[in-house]
Amino acid sequence: MIHRSFLVAALLVLGSNVAGAAGKTKPADTPAIPRDPGAVEVRVERARPQKEKHETLRFLKANRDFVRARYDLLRQMAINQHGEAGPIDPRFLSYGEMLAAIQAAGDSVEFVEDARRRQLLLASITELGELEARLDLMDKLLAEQQGRLGVLQADFTGRQQTALVVVVSGTPGSAAVDSIAIGLEDGTRRAVALTAEQREALRTGGVIQVFHGFVEPRVQVVEIALTGVAWPAGSSGFVELDPERDHLTLLRLDLAAVNADTGAAAIAASAWLHDETSGAGD
Repeated sequence: MIHRSFLVAALLVLGSNVAGAAGKTKPADTPAIPRDPGAVEVRVERARPQKEKHETLRFLKANRDFVRARYDLLRQMAINQHGEAGPIDPRFLSYGEMLAAIQAAGDSVEFVEDARRRQLLLASITELGELEARLDLMDKLLAEQQGRLGVLQADFTGRQQTALVVVVSGTPGSAAVDSIAIGLEDGTRRAVALTAEQREALRTGGVIQVFHGFVEPRVQVVEIALTGVAWPAGSSGFVELDPERDHLTLLRLDLAAVNADTGAAAIAASAWLHDETSGAGD
């Protein structure tokens, strides 16, 4: 009924607005819209009306006096009654059984976890023992290696007494030699430029020294390089020697057979050991 009245009132307001707007063209005696007997007045507001919020606990607020009256009737009373036990609900007993089962399951889980931890601990102890054994083996190997390195150090970095002396004699037949170079396998290289006095000494049968130094006591190849007018880029020959440990080895190079065609390959070489051990360097 309210929705119908609202609709009728809205139509009346709309009709009145249309009549006011068309007053100049519509005759003054326009018949009015009939009013519904059940219509109610509706107020038009400028602002949107606020809806009333529904309060909570409406029952308690509506029956506040009744609830307070019932509270006022509460009295503490002593009642004589025998303390006989009544039947217990079987569900309560099952609750206790379930709690006991839960406790037992927890104990079982804890036992299994404890056994697992013990097993891991034993495995860790075993692994530590194996690791300690491996470390002991590594220490032993390192000690043996250190001993071997000590032997090598004593042989090669101690007081080195294995030495080589290279001397030259003879005069080349058809080619002059300007310098003589001696090269060892360890990279040592010594070049000696021959002076006029040295060439004269060779011509008269003398001997000159071109190298004196320590060498390794092993089989090695010694390079002999000659340079001169006949060999601008140099001419090399090689001699294999086996210097004896802690002795002085002498290498003599005779240049008498050397000429422009043969070069260093025609050198006549001879080697021998000195009777005494060498104790000096260059």
